[in-house]
Amino acid sequence: MMRDQRLDAQRASTSDGGERPIGRDLAASKIDLAPYGNISTSYHHHDRLLTAREPLILPGAFLKWYELRRAEDSIPVELMRDAQAHIADEVSGGQIDIDYGVGFVVLHYSPPLTYLIVGSWRENQEFWETLYTRDLRTDAPFQRVEPGTNAPTLCVWELAPVWHERQAWTRYLYSNRDTHAKRTYLTDYLSGAV
Repeated sequence: MMRDQRLDAQRASTSDGGERPIGRDLAASKIDLAPYGNISTSYHHHDRLLTAREPLILPGAFLKWYELRRAEDSIPVELMRDAQAHIADEVSGGQIDIDYGVGFVVLHYSPPLTYLIVGSWRENQEFWETLYTRDLRTDAPFQRVEPGTNAPTLCVWELAPVWHERQAWTRYLYSNRDTHAKRTYLTDYLSGAV
């Protein structure tokens, strides 16, 4: 059954045949929302610039490459080279498994820290993430962040390339997955303000 047909069947399964969004009556409820979603007034949100770069091609791994930064910042070339060398070492040393040989990297330059996110696809539809950070105030190399309770994963800006890659991978999964479809996936990037 096609996706649209499944969604239509799901909508029809509600008692009145219509959609019932969760929380639709929230505006009329008497729930006190004062304790929720309170962000400091000193925080001023802004867009960041996502730039697609040449892929990192390693033995057995083709990684699409993204750089993420404030528009007024520029990522030092040496930092980008260090990030690529670090990933190459991690892949060749078996620290990162690129199961299908494809994935993507987001190098997020956010002084005083830099985040290096390596995403790969496994088990057909699973996204596996390996996260590294680097404190730019020291000469320390990239350090792996181990997953755990309340461990950092993705910020609001990093979600943009991840969502794009999710969409691109889904299109690939629905394709016949031939050479043309692989090229289409591997050249499908997102760039711009996020």
